[in-house]
Amino acid sequence: MNDPFQRLQELEKLCIDRAAALPSLDSSVNEWVGIGFNIGDIELVSRMGEVIEILDLPKYTKIPGVKPWLIGIANVRGSLLPLMDLKGFINSDELVNKKNCRVLVVRHKGINTGLVVDGVSGLKYFSLEEQAYELPSIDLTLKPYIKQAFHREERDWPVFSFHTLIDDERFLQASL
Repeated sequence: MNDPFQRLQELEKLCIDRAAALPSLDSSVNEWVGIGFNIGDIELVSRMGEVIEILDLPKYTKIPGVKPWLIGIANVRGSLLPLMDLKGFINSDELVNKKNCRVLVVRHKGINTGLVVDGVSGLKYFSLEEQAYELPSIDLTLKPYIKQAFHREERDWPVFSFHTLIDDERFLQASL
């Protein structure tokens, strides 16, 4: 049997040899990753780091004396999560089908907020070469939250900033 130190050296060499075939971090430097979602018929993406979790709409309790876009509050694994209807806040339209909607949980400034959207289309990968230098024409109510966009295959993907939304004074004033 080999000396334990010699065995560790053999394992180290084996790991280094096999690691050479793995992709390097440098290959992902030119890639932008986001979460695709939609508000009605409008498809958007948000930076991956802004969304910490995606949920089905949990059971919730309505809150009296709040604006209609504040759906209620839910107990998610022992923590209270306010649920905001993003479509209702943006353009005052109610969610048509609450059974099929999803909740994007965003943590900003230490507070979790559940933003209810019509649907989630999953991860979207863009190369930095696909970044658009002009913002696409988009609904004026969304414009304050769109800071960049990507263009792929004749299609624009506006990037929605949840942090900008949550910092918006109108969003912070949910009571009537």
